[in-house]
Amino acid sequence: MKDTELLKELLEAECEADVVAALEKRGLLANKDRWLFLGNMPNNQSVVHGQQSTPTAALVEKFTNGLDAILLKHCKSRSIDPRGPAAPGCMADAVEEYFGDLADETKIRALAEENLVLYATGSKARPCISLYDAGEGQFAQDFPSTFCSLIYGSSDGSYKGAIPFVQGRFNMGGTGVLPFCSDKYKFQLIVSRVPPSVAKGNAHEWAYTLFCFFASKQSPSWKFLVGTDEKVLTAGSAPLHLLPKRGASSGEICAPLEREVDSGTLVKMYDFKAPKSNVCGELFKKIQDYLLRPALPLRIIECRASYKANVMGVTVWNRFATWRRTKKFEKDFEDGASVSLKLENGETLPAQIFVFKADEETGEEADQLQTGLRALINGQSHARRDAQFFRNKSVQKEHIAGSMLVTLDCTDLGQDTRNALFMSNRETFREDPLLLDMFKKLQRELRDHEGLKRLDEQRYEQKIKNAVDDEQGISALEDLLSSDPTLADLFGSKVSGKVAAKAPIEEGPGIPKEPEPFVGKDFPTFIARKDKSTKVNVEIPQGGSARVSFLTDASNSYFARRKLRGECEFVGDFAPTFHLFNGRLTFLCSIDKSAAIGSHLNLEITVTDKKGSGPFKLLVAVLVVAQPEEPEEKEPKPPRPKPPTTQETSSRPEVKEKAMGPGQPPLTIEKVPNTERLQLFLNTTSTEIEDAKKSRPPEEEVAVTFVFKYGLALIAMGLLEAAKKTESWNKDDSVARKAIEESVKGIARVIVPCCLSLPKKIPKSK
Repeated sequence: MKDTELLKELLEAECEADVVAALEKRGLLANKDRWLFLGNMPNNQSVVHGQQSTPTAALVEKFTNGLDAILLKHCKSRSIDPRGPAAPGCMADAVEEYFGDLADETKIRALAEENLVLYATGSKARPCISLYDAGEGQFAQDFPSTFCSLIYGSSDGSYKGAIPFVQGRFNMGGTGVLPFCSDKYKFQLIVSRVPPSVAKGNAHEWAYTLFCFFASKQSPSWKFLVGTDEKVLTAGSAPLHLLPKRGASSGEICAPLEREVDSGTLVKMYDFKAPKSNVCGELFKKIQDYLLRPALPLRIIECRASYKANVMGVTVWNRFATWRRTKKFEKDFEDGASVSLKLENGETLPAQIFVFKADEETGEEADQLQTGLRALINGQSHARRDAQFFRNKSVQKEHIAGSMLVTLDCTDLGQDTRNALFMSNRETFREDPLLLDMFKKLQRELRDHEGLKRLDEQRYEQKIKNAVDDEQGISALEDLLSSDPTLADLFGSKVSGKVAAKAPIEEGPGIPKEPEPFVGKDFPTFIARKDKSTKVNVEIPQGGSARVSFLTDASNSYFARRKLRGECEFVGDFAPTFHLFNGRLTFLCSIDKSAAIGSHLNLEITVTDKKGSGPFKLLVAVLVVAQPEEPEEKEPKPPRPKPPTTQETSSRPEVKEKAMGPGQPPLTIEKVPNTERLQLFLNTTSTEIEDAKKSRPPEEEVAVTFVFKYGLALIAMGLLEAAKKTESWNKDDSVARKAIEESVKGIARVIVPCCLSLPKKIPKSK
């Protein structure tokens, strides 16, 4: 059924009320015969609501669908079966074959404007978000098995199943935006036409439908609009005005329906729950958080005059390239240091380590949204862990944790492995044994990584560089602690004296000297031991592990970069994890407990790449030895009597003051690198202390500052002492310390009135 006038009204509608008006004047909302169940499933609410948890994550799924459609168009235009042997083997190959090398960023905006465009129209409070892709489109008769299907497309399975160069698999992610559309009916419009190069003709029409939510106590469900013939509506074959114009100048407000297109797909989401701001601002940043390195660029355009600004159009592209260009990364981590993990099922998972620079003045961690652990598939962020992953006991990189970004490139993993690692919404890791084993191996590589160790120690030194002590305040704390010296164990040994000397620092191996600058090559010319040999013999205890290293001139990103990535093939009795950093290729060889003592295990390693480097063959010969015997336990000596608790045995706690900024906590608890000793940092410019000063007369500012800082320090010490006796402290003290920091942040709001006002209200004895 053809209805061009309805499509025109739906395209011009800018809110739910406009869509309702267009439907009601035709009697469509109440006409049950004009609506079919989405996915041919009456009970489809569970599938739709089981998708992404945020509007941005749901939008990114629409981007993914558009990207898939574009690659499928180029494949089909060449008369190639997407599932056949002549089709590209992966998304990276498809992009390179159809679009060439995208390293030239001057062409990226034009490419995005031609292929993938997201633009905002409608009201200032609730925009309509439209996303266009110049992809394969769909014929009207195919809508029910593609756009309007759920879980499966036909008896043959998912529409994009078994196509190696696209990302969609589950045939439901595109519905994730529906709960975030307009308040009552959750309207979404889909308009699509197959390109003539795919259709092999030009007579076919544009097709369109409208998704709508029908509330009901008995069976609430989503449905899609059809004609009187129960088929998707059509609107002729002439080009449609669907897009803003190309090449708009800076700050120009573009009409949303100015540019004509003859094919592709437009999805319009009415009254979408996007941030209440110019979409080139907050929404752009949120999308970037998911699309760190997308396979194709996305153009975002603000078409609402109410949000006129200097920037009305931005392009989502390679975040890593931008960070490198603006020198955001620490030296040696600009291209992502390589780590490679051998999973229990035999697959290899490449990872890259990036570390952002700290603020040059304060030494504090840079405020970066894209930090933590990210699992990427074709450059799109899937499940993640926050920076706490790097602070725990398994990694111990506390001082750079908030500046670290570690990416796991899951693109080449098999579907069974992906299913074990991720939930189908792509946002969440699945707590599977395979995931736990992967985390354990990754954490060990990060903990022992020589470059990260050096940076963590340097960052701590930078933190304390400009920090100061307050002798008067420290003295007051010593007085308070003199009656309970057990607290001193948290901060150092006790020494005698009213104002005791600073606790001795339990030095670790020390901060290594700055190494000579390393300049790696894109492709290695050698991999060998220092004596030029390519074999190493090592003894490893039964059930233990050891690291063996080889020198090389390969760049740090050699085993993890996207193009012409280095590969390690292992043949032998075990498969190690490994990392490459500044000319040293290090393998962690772990031996199973079942290996017999005295047995010889061998591993042959072949390193090469698609350019044909090498191949470099390395040999590791392992002799399994017995675990070293534990020393015999000596008879315990009777405990020495504790000295009396007096002021003369007080301790000097390690408390330092530093201006960290209003956005940081009022107090942080951190570990000195390579020790178990704790250090308190009081933030002299926190929001809480400024609020406390404003709440009291100006003449009390000195008292407010003193009470605030050292009251909080004493409370933190007490909470730490209690926490040390708990199981959670032994499991991961970094989590316990963060919990204490949050508690102290709450106490910070009442510490001043409690200490300065409450004593005046104490009742006098009668």
